[in-house]
Amino acid sequence: MLKKMLMVMSLVFGLIGPTISYAANSPALNRYVEFEYGDRGDGLQGYIPALDQSVERAWELSRWDGIYRFSDGKERKVANYDVFNIKRKPDDLNFDKENGFGLVYKSQESLGSLFDSVWSGQTIPDKQRQYFKSKFATNADDADFKKGHSFFYSLENRWSFLRTSGIVQRMGVQFEETRKIDEDNRQAVYSVTKWPEMSVTQGTNLSVNFTAHGVPNSMRQVDVFALPKGAFPDMSKRVKISSITTDSATYTNTAKVAAQDISKVLGKDVDIVLDDGYGRTQIKSVTLPEDLKIDFVPTKLTLTEGRQLWVKYKYTGDNIITSDYVKERGMPMLTDVSVRGPVSSSPKLASMNNSLPAQLKNGMELNYMLGKVDVGSKPGTYHIKVVATINNPNHGDRALEAPTEAYRNNTIEDEWTIEVNDLIAESITASPNSITVGEHTTVTAKVKNEGGKALSNVLIRFTEDGKNSIYETRKTLPANKSVSVGGFKWTGNPGVHSLTVEVDPDQEKEDVDRSNNLAYTSCSIIKPGEEETGKCKNPDVSANWITTYPVIVGYNKYGDPIWRYKDVNYNERLTISAEINTKQGIPTRPRDHSDAGRESRGSWEIIPWAKEHHLNSNEVTRAGYGVEFKVKTNYTTDWETKVPEGLNGTAKPIGTRLKGPNEVFVWVWDSRSKFVATLPLEKTNGNDRSATWELPQTFFETRSGPYKSYYERKYYTDKTVPDGEFTFVIVARYAGHNRLTACITKKMTIFGSMYDDSQAVRDTSAYQ
Repeated sequence: MLKKMLMVMSLVFGLIGPTISYAANSPALNRYVEFEYGDRGDGLQGYIPALDQSVERAWELSRWDGIYRFSDGKERKVANYDVFNIKRKPDDLNFDKENGFGLVYKSQESLGSLFDSVWSGQTIPDKQRQYFKSKFATNADDADFKKGHSFFYSLENRWSFLRTSGIVQRMGVQFEETRKIDEDNRQAVYSVTKWPEMSVTQGTNLSVNFTAHGVPNSMRQVDVFALPKGAFPDMSKRVKISSITTDSATYTNTAKVAAQDISKVLGKDVDIVLDDGYGRTQIKSVTLPEDLKIDFVPTKLTLTEGRQLWVKYKYTGDNIITSDYVKERGMPMLTDVSVRGPVSSSPKLASMNNSLPAQLKNGMELNYMLGKVDVGSKPGTYHIKVVATINNPNHGDRALEAPTEAYRNNTIEDEWTIEVNDLIAESITASPNSITVGEHTTVTAKVKNEGGKALSNVLIRFTEDGKNSIYETRKTLPANKSVSVGGFKWTGNPGVHSLTVEVDPDQEKEDVDRSNNLAYTSCSIIKPGEEETGKCKNPDVSANWITTYPVIVGYNKYGDPIWRYKDVNYNERLTISAEINTKQGIPTRPRDHSDAGRESRGSWEIIPWAKEHHLNSNEVTRAGYGVEFKVKTNYTTDWETKVPEGLNGTAKPIGTRLKGPNEVFVWVWDSRSKFVATLPLEKTNGNDRSATWELPQTFFETRSGPYKSYYERKYYTDKTVPDGEFTFVIVARYAGHNRLTACITKKMTIFGSMYDDSQAVRDTSAYQ
């Protein structure tokens, strides 16, 4: 007896609110049997997979998700996958979800709905979709599906159902697994086998290569047949090509039939149809040959100086529309090449000739480039032998030739002996490689011809930044000797420029390796700096510039490199810092004859005075005393950290190392604001990027009192200058590509004269 879980009152109130959710959660079978999820009954008869026997059990209807995975990786989810849970034993209290299995109502309409739930969203031509759906839906009327069949079920002795995992095999779908998501949710996971595949090759015999995929051990009949063009799915007039019964997961075969056996029944315009046994179809439209003559005959092979291999061939036969007999990809061409020389090889050149005219007329001559013969990278003497086949008869996409004997004259042979040279751009220099606006640099290059013979009238071109030609010349290049070219004067706009030399830029000569035809360098052109004394103010300067690199980005169909110029932005920075030290901040004691005491004779008065005036006592001194400088410079750059990457090791770094300043000096103004000196500094520590600079060591000796000699790095002021400020502008210049200049200003105060300290040194140790 059917027991409904839903109470009458709940049905009445349910009409008010949950109508939408009810429809969304309705079982797929609800259109045919008014059951809801959660309904139960006593009489489900049939084969129970979990029990491996045919029994009658109580049942409970539940909802799972059906997951259908397609061969292209896509997945479809069906939310109302109907599952009947049963009791393992008749007297069990609960229904066992682990024993549940999917059922679908047994009718053509119901199977059609199941089909739509699986295949919705798949791109299938309308006629082929309807044919597939109709063929699957008719399985509902299969006389085999009756009591005793493992896929057939009777519900309450009233309704007939089919097991979902069994019936979907008849549309190429295979059950994989039951997946438990949680206690309340489960999924039935299926895999959908691949759509059938077919290719058709024409000739006197029509050749059909096909592959049909299916559920393993599921018997099906795979058919190949011909129909009048556009007639599908009308089968009233058809010609059978192949019919085979198989249960293999993948079945591949080739069927052949005389083209005339089809054309005399259906005409020349036909559709070749493959049915994989489930109703999934593949359709190819072809135009069959009638009593035509179609023949392609090669007549001449030509090898150009650039080693391009050309074939001349002739069409003989009836005037035809090319697309009726040549496939869309074109005509297959195959060439076997034998190269013997400094480098030996046996390459094959295969291509599809898709440059045929729209119509082919008897006697028409055509030309086609088969490819470029690559002899390798070594110059020398080579022997080349070529066997070329046009419209390769062994290719699946060959064009139709008729009669069959026409395929036998498609091959031609020839051979050549050639000398191969390699033109090389060895180097290019710009001297000097850094100039100011208005100056010129001299550009020179070296080029070479490696090979067995001299080459005359070779074009050599110089360019700026890969764009502007700045010099051209033609030279005779002897074999295996370097030749200097150029020596011309060049200037340009401010900036960093890439200068390139290229041998044979227009590819007029035979060259075995064009990837080495370029060489390049760089040259900086700088605006004149403000180097007059006192006009430099910035201790932190930076600049940027663009460098152009030639890069191989690909190869053309002849194997020659395709060069492109890529711009890269680089940056550089120069900083300067400085300390001055008069040593007057060193406290002294009476009769202190140490170096410290000698250097800080005025500290007895300078230290308290500087403190009172909020000055650094080591930046205060007497007229006639000295001061030390310690200057630090730091140069940074990202130069050639961003060289673009191309093919064949391009681009190559230019290789110049950029360095910090090569000159540091001090401009000096005295306390009367009079410019009095330029003091060169020397590098005492560091490297060519970061360095410390000081005054050169100078030898001193006493002229009165006990004799004493010593070396110092000091600048001594005039003993007559008045109190006031000395100004020191410390300059670092000529750093990096842009010859950067940075500077910093330091001040020193004059307080009194050296003669103020002629008495005995006073005790200033209290200031320690």
